[in-house]
Amino acid sequence: MFNTDKPINKACEDKLGRSVFAKQLANAIVNFQTKDNYAVSLQGKWGCGKTSVLNMAIEEIKQLSESKDDNNKIIIIQFNPWNFTDTNQLINQFFITLTNSLKIDSKNKKVKDVGSAIEKYSSALEYSEYIPVVGKYLKIIPKLTSAFGKSMKDNAESKLNDVAYRKREVEKALVELDCKILVVIDDIDRLSNEQIRLVFQLVNAVAGFPNIIYLLSFDKDIVSRALEDVQGCNGQEYLEKIIQVPFDVPPVDISKLYNVLFEKLDSIIYLPYGVEFDKNRWSKVFDACISPFIKTLRDVNRFYNALSFMYASVKEEVDFIDMAGISSLQVFAPQIFGWIKENKFSLIGGYKGGGVVLNELNKRKEETLKEFEKIYPDNPVIMLNSIASLFPSFSNGVFYPSDFATQDEIYQAMRISSSDKFDLYFSLSLDTIKISRKEIDNSLFKMDEQELREYIKILNERELFSDYFKEIRHNISRIPEDRIELFLSILVFQSGRISEEKSHLIGANLNDLSIYTISDLLFKIIDENSRFIIISKMFSNSDFLSFQYLLHLLHIIELTYGRIVETSNMQNEKLISLEHLYELEKIFLKRTKSFLLKTNLLDWKEARRVSFLWEFIENESYSNYMKEALSEVNSIPKYISINANEWSGSDGTRGYTFDNESYTKFIDDTTIINIINTERFKESFWTLDKRVIETSVAFILKSTNLKATNIMGDRESNILVINEIIDKWKREFDLQSAQ
Repeated sequence: MFNTDKPINKACEDKLGRSVFAKQLANAIVNFQTKDNYAVSLQGKWGCGKTSVLNMAIEEIKQLSESKDDNNKIIIIQFNPWNFTDTNQLINQFFITLTNSLKIDSKNKKVKDVGSAIEKYSSALEYSEYIPVVGKYLKIIPKLTSAFGKSMKDNAESKLNDVAYRKREVEKALVELDCKILVVIDDIDRLSNEQIRLVFQLVNAVAGFPNIIYLLSFDKDIVSRALEDVQGCNGQEYLEKIIQVPFDVPPVDISKLYNVLFEKLDSIIYLPYGVEFDKNRWSKVFDACISPFIKTLRDVNRFYNALSFMYASVKEEVDFIDMAGISSLQVFAPQIFGWIKENKFSLIGGYKGGGVVLNELNKRKEETLKEFEKIYPDNPVIMLNSIASLFPSFSNGVFYPSDFATQDEIYQAMRISSSDKFDLYFSLSLDTIKISRKEIDNSLFKMDEQELREYIKILNERELFSDYFKEIRHNISRIPEDRIELFLSILVFQSGRISEEKSHLIGANLNDLSIYTISDLLFKIIDENSRFIIISKMFSNSDFLSFQYLLHLLHIIELTYGRIVETSNMQNEKLISLEHLYELEKIFLKRTKSFLLKTNLLDWKEARRVSFLWEFIENESYSNYMKEALSEVNSIPKYISINANEWSGSDGTRGYTFDNESYTKFIDDTTIINIINTERFKESFWTLDKRVIETSVAFILKSTNLKATNIMGDRESNILVINEIIDKWKREFDLQSAQ
């Protein structure tokens, strides 16, 4: 809900502590004992709450006046000059307002007499060719008497039409009054310069009657500028001649102003399920992006209205704190807002780690401030601090690192510094959101197995599973530990539950799954033994394809113990104990040998990894199997394929290399070359997988070192050369088959 800039009317509505000052102002007016004409001013900048203070003061004056007898009451007349854009209309309506309030609305005879006297005085003004100070306006004033249904006598020279006489009659009637008349004129600073001068000339000369108090509200700087060169003095001096009692609206208690703002923000903030409000980060963003610009209640309302609009449609997909920060910059510092919008890729990201050189940070900070001085000359430090509060990567580049949020944490929090969320803070369009945060959270925290499987099915139909898995990857830390087994069961297997004994686990679409995400999910389970139980059941009960997929996990675990080769992985946390790893290896061997009763290892999708692990874990049985398998000549090309290392260049080229030690344990180069050259003339060779055919050609090229097609000498042409040879071989096969 948007807030208008509407002022309050009563002291009970005051949230900024201004009512005390308003009462003091009211008491000063009520208790001032004089029948002289005088003017009181209420001065303050635009948006500081002058009208609200004025309304509370009027409320208090009315209450104080009610305690007095009729003769001593204060008559309050409010005149709004900004309702009239025409100068002559403004003068006309000023006197009409006074006359109506005194003559028509009052039951007191003396007050009515004052109203009648002012009416006649205003009528006389119509015929005045010259009145000191404001005569130039009154020369062209329309017939004021027509407003009252009156007609003036034709003799403009008569005593009845004498302006001075009529003014003395007004003064006489006012002096006889026991009560005071308070004329309140607000928003003078909204008028044009010419109209501002006219209002003060009316108050000072034309309507400067005794027993009338003028309470004038305005911005002193604006009015002073408008009054420049009036009567040969500067605007402030002229103002001081007219205003006898100036009051400045006291500065707002900033803590109370913030309380008003926080109360408004509390009404719109939305926190996703399981997300806690980050008070520390809110403090940083508020201090850097919001508080430097919040000086008045008008600022509060402008900021709140902008934030309400920007946040409403995307609140479930963005971070409230960051949206508040960027909204404030859009309202109060559009130059900063625009710069952020245009510099996405230099700002996004999280903590990157690494050492820090203080001198380099200080140098970078100074250079950045110089750049920002061109963009936001008002205060480049504010620009630096505001951007740093929203973007950890930027902050850690100019300040000593203090925001250690990771990419995943930034993504989870839906912060503006996430590459996936940045644009949403500016477009405010959900068109790019493939899966809503609400759906994600429902799946993470609420859906049971049946609901989750049905949801995954729908995602697959919408071709959104890879996007969902990306969300899972970023939100792993939010998934409750007691739901990890459920997610593993559903993500890896399209049917069956890991936790169920002897459950037959049928693999899901594993192409979109990262084994590292599976590992991270398992690490969410605190107890190591519980992790092993789940892993062992996955290996024991999975089907053929998912078993091969899981072998990558076994490979990772082996590397963390340095059992295959010593790498940096040895520093990583261990998923299971060494004893449990030995047990897992036994499961691997048992299941591998079981599958081999019906299949050929060289036909497996993960034949290379299986061979590698099997050879390391139980070399003898692996060697025996491989020797027997390679006795079949049609297995040789497949064997070469699993021993080929594929490379690819940044320009899209690719090719193959071979490590002699990886294949010569069982067969030599000459034998392989002879077999390939024989097999390529058989139809069975051309039914092999494309990779097998390519690696067969690559092996021949490598081994025979054909001139101009050296596989190692011209990497960029490797696949081109290989394809040329394949085409040649195919033509030779077709020619032989046709004979």
